[in-house]
Amino acid sequence: MTSPAFLDAPSVDQHLPPPPRIPGWPILGNALDFLKRPMEFFLDCYYRYGPIFHISAANQRFVVMAGLEANRFFAQDKDEIFSSEPLFGEFAHQMGSANFLVAQDGAPHRHMRKVMQRGYSKSGLAPHLDHLADLTYRTAHSWQDGETILARDAFQRLVTEQLGTALTNHSSREHFEAIRIYLSTLLNVLVIKRQPRLMLSLPRYKNARRKVMDFARLVLQEHRSQSPGDDRDPDLVDDLLAALDWKGDPLKEDDLLAATIGPFFAGMDTVANTMGFMIYAILKHPDVYVAIQAEVDEHFADSIPPWRELPKLQHLYATTIETLRRYPVAPFTPRGVSIPFDFAGHHVAAGQDVIVVNGLTHFLPEFFPDPWRFDIQRYIPPRKEHNQGLGIFAPYTLGPHTCLGAGVAEVQLMVTVGALLRAVRLELEYPEYEIVTKLMPIPGPDPKFKVRIVEHRLFDR
Repeated sequence: MTSPAFLDAPSVDQHLPPPPRIPGWPILGNALDFLKRPMEFFLDCYYRYGPIFHISAANQRFVVMAGLEANRFFAQDKDEIFSSEPLFGEFAHQMGSANFLVAQDGAPHRHMRKVMQRGYSKSGLAPHLDHLADLTYRTAHSWQDGETILARDAFQRLVTEQLGTALTNHSSREHFEAIRIYLSTLLNVLVIKRQPRLMLSLPRYKNARRKVMDFARLVLQEHRSQSPGDDRDPDLVDDLLAALDWKGDPLKEDDLLAATIGPFFAGMDTVANTMGFMIYAILKHPDVYVAIQAEVDEHFADSIPPWRELPKLQHLYATTIETLRRYPVAPFTPRGVSIPFDFAGHHVAAGQDVIVVNGLTHFLPEFFPDPWRFDIQRYIPPRKEHNQGLGIFAPYTLGPHTCLGAGVAEVQLMVTVGALLRAVRLELEYPEYEIVTKLMPIPGPDPKFKVRIVEHRLFDR
């Protein structure tokens, strides 16, 4: 499929009409639909109004771009049109950093991605796969037969511990609550703006911020006092300490602190939420459960396979990819508009806020037949529906800001879910339960979603 001609057109026609406005409630606008059923809402607007439209959510206004043409337009931008700074700049300011990756664009952003690339790569995670599985086994061992657990909380704690120890050689266990409060407050107040700025002045947030920064200083101090060698492999923090910024100067202390805490933020919402959806989908599909359990019982028995071998566990891999499609936790990408542009016959002025619904293509039947059905056969030959071309399968957003840790996330999901199903037998708290998706601040399973530990498979209790 070729790119639309307008993607390469350099001209901008200010006489083109603005995107159509979606009717909404007084004051609230489209906020209720956006918060409660975002993908269904965006799909309805896409079919009725086309690939670009204008929504309001209380006091906020957004231009929404959706569909394959929007994804490809966004993917081709080289930071000339879309900017992260308007939405994430204050996030970086709260972190005290002028070199915080998610708020950067252009050359500084590309440079910092290179600095962090090894730490967030599959090969960088490769030496830690058995450790990730061991942490999963230990977590499962702490649960009691018959106990019900809150899936989101349990997976957030596990994922954060895994990434922290793998990327910084340090546990997050004692600092987890402060990290969670700090991150969720920043996202809810500064990025999606669903909470008032007053939250940044409350003792709960200030205490969490202080504890998180003290923790980051501790991690940096330990790395400075003990270089990698026989006792430990080099990790992300070592790379940061050795790095220069894009101007050739050493990274400032505040930049180092912000980047050091990054691994503890990295999967707390994204990977943990995806893991919750993945476990739900497996428990809802007994045939998938049986197939995955047979694979991991065979291939995880002695140690975890190398990361390049994991996709050969066909059912585990396909379930991971289908979860990313059916339950995308990053289905839309917010950006600011740096320069005006035209798209699909409409003009968008500079200074506006844009939401690119990169995950909308996951629910278009021309790409994924019966898109609301969870079907792992989509990724097993000959179908391979995730390999249809640029912009069709897009769970990690697109363009220069494509998730740096996307590959790590897939490996972490396969290892952790595989180890979990090998360690314990699970079931839904209520067999008839249907998952509820909530923005917290990104889409995730309802925090009240529970699973029951039926029995332990590896340990005598």
